[in-house]
Amino acid sequence: MASDLPVTAEGDKESGLGNWKNLGYELFKEKFGDEVFETKRKTQYQFPSPFFGKAGLSWNTTLLKVAFLTPAYQTTKRGSHGNGVGASGYAKIVDNPQFPQDSFFQKGRMFKVRLRHANVFYTDDTVTDGRSIAIKFDDTELGGPLDLICNTGRVGPFCNLPGTLAFGKATKSGPEASEKFCYETPANYMTLIENVRRHTESYADQRYYTQMPYVYTPEDGRKRLAKFRVIPRDLKPETGLLSEEDQRNVWNLLLNRRPDETRSESYLRDEYKERMKKGEVHYTIQIQIHDWDSEKDSDTFFSVMHYWDNHPWMDLAHVTATTLLTDLDAEKTSFSLYNRPALLDFVKAKNQYDYNSIAHARLAAYDASRKVRQYTRKAKEPENTITYMVSISTSESKERKKAGTNDDVFLTIIGTGGRTSKNQLGTVFYDDFEAGDTRVYKVQAEPVGEVIMLNLERAGSDDWHVSVIHVTNAETQDEVTFPCYRWVPNKVTLRSGAATLAFKDEHEELRLQRQIEIQERQSVYKWTTNEVYDGFPGFIQEDGHSSLPPDARFNNLKGRNFLEANIEAQKKYALSGFLEKFDNWERIGDYVQIYQRFPEDLDMNPVDSIVELWQKDEEFGRQCLNGINPVQISRCNTIPDNLPVTNELMQKFMTRGKTLHEEIHDGHVYILSYEEIGGIPRFNKDKDERFVAEPICLLYVRASGQLVPIAIQLFQTPGETNPIWTPDDEWGWTLAKLHVKAADAQFHQLYAHLTKTHLIMEGFTMPMMRQLPSVHPVYKLLLPHIRHTMAINTIGRAVLVAEGGTVDKTMALGGGGHMVFLRKMFGKFKMVEYNFPEFLKHRGVHEVDKLPNYYYRDDGLLMWDAISNFTDGILSLYYHSDGDVQNDDELQAWILEIHERGLKVWPDNDDHDVPTTLKTFQELQQLMTSLIFNASCQHAAVNFNQLHYYAFAPNYPMTTTAPPPTSKDVTYEDVCHALPTKKLATEALTISYTLSRFSDDELWLGEFPDEHFTEDTAKKVIAQFGHDLKDVSAKIHERNKKLRQFPYTYLLPERVPNSIAI
Repeated sequence: MASDLPVTAEGDKESGLGNWKNLGYELFKEKFGDEVFETKRKTQYQFPSPFFGKAGLSWNTTLLKVAFLTPAYQTTKRGSHGNGVGASGYAKIVDNPQFPQDSFFQKGRMFKVRLRHANVFYTDDTVTDGRSIAIKFDDTELGGPLDLICNTGRVGPFCNLPGTLAFGKATKSGPEASEKFCYETPANYMTLIENVRRHTESYADQRYYTQMPYVYTPEDGRKRLAKFRVIPRDLKPETGLLSEEDQRNVWNLLLNRRPDETRSESYLRDEYKERMKKGEVHYTIQIQIHDWDSEKDSDTFFSVMHYWDNHPWMDLAHVTATTLLTDLDAEKTSFSLYNRPALLDFVKAKNQYDYNSIAHARLAAYDASRKVRQYTRKAKEPENTITYMVSISTSESKERKKAGTNDDVFLTIIGTGGRTSKNQLGTVFYDDFEAGDTRVYKVQAEPVGEVIMLNLERAGSDDWHVSVIHVTNAETQDEVTFPCYRWVPNKVTLRSGAATLAFKDEHEELRLQRQIEIQERQSVYKWTTNEVYDGFPGFIQEDGHSSLPPDARFNNLKGRNFLEANIEAQKKYALSGFLEKFDNWERIGDYVQIYQRFPEDLDMNPVDSIVELWQKDEEFGRQCLNGINPVQISRCNTIPDNLPVTNELMQKFMTRGKTLHEEIHDGHVYILSYEEIGGIPRFNKDKDERFVAEPICLLYVRASGQLVPIAIQLFQTPGETNPIWTPDDEWGWTLAKLHVKAADAQFHQLYAHLTKTHLIMEGFTMPMMRQLPSVHPVYKLLLPHIRHTMAINTIGRAVLVAEGGTVDKTMALGGGGHMVFLRKMFGKFKMVEYNFPEFLKHRGVHEVDKLPNYYYRDDGLLMWDAISNFTDGILSLYYHSDGDVQNDDELQAWILEIHERGLKVWPDNDDHDVPTTLKTFQELQQLMTSLIFNASCQHAAVNFNQLHYYAFAPNYPMTTTAPPPTSKDVTYEDVCHALPTKKLATEALTISYTLSRFSDDELWLGEFPDEHFTEDTAKKVIAQFGHDLKDVSAKIHERNKKLRQFPYTYLLPERVPNSIAI
């Protein structure tokens, strides 16, 4: 219930009151006797009839506004809560809330905050007065999602607007007026004692209350009433509570400084500043909730002068003040009751005597005062300043032509000893912050100790991409580098460039800022809930490329290049008329007419050789090892039961004179199998029926080292209508190999390329953006290798995979079958497939003497070793033991989210073997090497050669247009009939042309123009990586001199982009 009787602290151990007792009612009774006391108490909440209703409310509100505006005009100070002391810091909603769930006070949510302590009325800290705290749930001067304004005292000294005016007049008019006010009603006496403090030791040990109730509507939609209070986290007893003697003479303690007072008039502010210099100050915000029944509950629940009995206080948030605000910033920071989330509101007042009239009037008065002070305040130059030289580089590159801004730019420097005021940067008569511009600005400000962070703000609507900021102390010449390399929103906090782990950060503010940054990213990088993609690796929630976060989007140039390439190809074929032709060519050689229309600057030499050699078994084998899908082949350790080949059948195709069993034992027999295609729907719409087999292909390494196919079965189940094809079958053998290539194309495009590089990499990228702050070494290490991955995947889902997209236009498994296949193949994915050396061993293709001429393998191992040395060198700078890996909570959150969301094990999936924790340095280092290798080398090996192999459709058809043969009476015409139509071949070539092109702004492996690592030790490792890649390049070039017709160039470091961006 709501009571006007003073409530003791019994049962509320956190109140800090101890055995203190409010004697207001007893002293009133002692003065006037029981009869007067009871009469006054019964009538103290009876008010005159509000004849003027809202007009009276408006008039009294105007009077309060005048009371607040007068000092604002005359002194530029607040109407109350004048001189104060402020700090910035962080608030975190508790992890185990006992209050109803809502969308704002979400468990674990972090907020940057500003807080300000002040006395309620008097600027002299020694005067008996109320003390206050205001907390803004944002680090800004104005605005913010929530401001809590709290004063000492569980209840307030007035309950409506006339009472507010009477109290203010009395306390400022002297002891006689204050005494008269106290003796008007018992409640006036009692609540004044409740509010004021004398001999307060510190602002940090007080208890502060909002006193006014809010209407609180959490997610369940039920309206409740709520009050808030702020208490010291260490629960130190509250000081300054009035003694019995002080309570008897409280009116004599107000307004003036006592003659015997020796303390400074700013002693509370000074004490708080000294306290902050020694470390953080910790608070807890609590909430008190009443289940409101608007029909039955008394209006006294809205009275500031009434206690709520039997309403427990529950922890809401923990607040940590980390950095002192300058006096100027503390003064400029304004708090408003208008700043509140939608779930908090006030009941509209009906008249001036309504209990809710206080909230009504404060909303108007505080806001009016703020506006006046904003225009009348005179900037006060700080004392004891030093000079900081601030160099800001706006980005310039082909990809960021609109990097500059015309917005006003502001900077706040934050150090271990405080923070500067917000300084506007700019040069008179100069257009600052243009693309490619680096300017140095002189900032005269208070010394802040060691510089650790910057707040960078811009006011306006322009975009702005900042590369790096350098801050130099002009006296000591100490320079701190702040890498940015991102689009700057209206406000961003930057940390100095040295990479650190959270548990090794020395300052609490730095640790808390990591959490804020992660939380902000989690609000932007959200997991998709699109059920169409259930069964896929997780990816970002998006509504097209333009909806992506700015730093995840393609720059204009990159996006334009992608589109221009596709449009150019489409125009060429639209002019040729091939896109409208659904018939087949009569001759296989006629397919050259398509690719011959490409620009002359494209390297088509491999295609010309492929046209010449595509039917040869040696070329088939070469492409299995070094073509577009070099990861399908595996060693055959035993002939599968469903492939009934015999030694007699195979003997003539083996060159060593050994039996099939012996050749298998010696490691000379290899296999391709495509059983996963079984049961997948094929495209069949509008008379466009497509086919793809589910073949098994046996290959043999000749004594010369050449790999050749020796047997093909086009379906997995043997039988009379599923013959085994061999090189003796002439056109039947050509057709059988063509069906193997068509099956391989499904695996290449949908699994080796799309799933294993694009989609799975996004499953690692999203958790990185959501769990690792930008200062984390793993974030810095991986960031260049996930550049534009989400952007190209977003476009890919819309252009390639969606209904009517490229897959539907080109592939046998289009029309929905591809979605089934993608789910099926991701369900079988294992992390061993990302570890290049281990996957070679897993497939049994790692031995050079048994399987020579496998240049993808050989070059891949060279690149793997270079990347492994690089990741080992970087990570070892920050992780010095397995314990460091285990104690890195951010890293563990990252790998757990990969396990649970990025590479989720869907129903009926195999476990992907993604760990839930990382326990050793070796685990981490191998994982980093795997991710960088697959984002760069593996993607390059299966993507940028597409035009070479798909250009001539008979070599690698993405579909066949006739069913696989069931008997061996195959003719040349049957082969022609099975090949893609002119339209299908043209569509396939168009997308191959688009996907095989490098971008004009491509960054190659080892190129890191954005210097996220600023430490010299890390830079040395990066430089060594560059040298190692040059050595790899030299070795490949030397080897390729011997491969004149088909040099393997796809893993040359200078042809391997850093990331998946096409």
